[in-house]
Amino acid sequence: MPKLYSIEAQVHMSIPQGYRVKVSVLDLGMYINGMVVMPPSEGHEWTVYPPSQRAGRGKYSYIVEFNKKLPLWEEIYDACVDAVKLEMSYDKKDVVVTDFNEDEPINLDALPF
Repeated sequence: MPKLYSIEAQVHMSIPQGYRVKVSVLDLGMYINGMVVMPPSEGHEWTVYPPSQRAGRGKYSYIVEFNKKLPLWEEIYDACVDAVKLEMSYDKKDVVVTDFNEDEPINLDALPF
């Protein structure tokens, strides 16, 4: 399906449950800061929540609500998930190869990548 909106998403910060993401819907001039994106875990797929505010007694109300049956939400969801996937790829540690003979030339095909 072709994209109807020009949407950018950027990870703002890591939180214990996942990540906070800022979404920019460029065609509408709208910016949504505080989307919460949680990576998949046992029995759950990717989860994306709009920003919310504490309403009292452990309840929260959404500041921005979307009709999740329309393309705008789907495109925001996809942009948020893609931004977090990219951020998570940066978190991977570098591989340090220490098991090699210093007297022989290094064969790049033998490195574990």
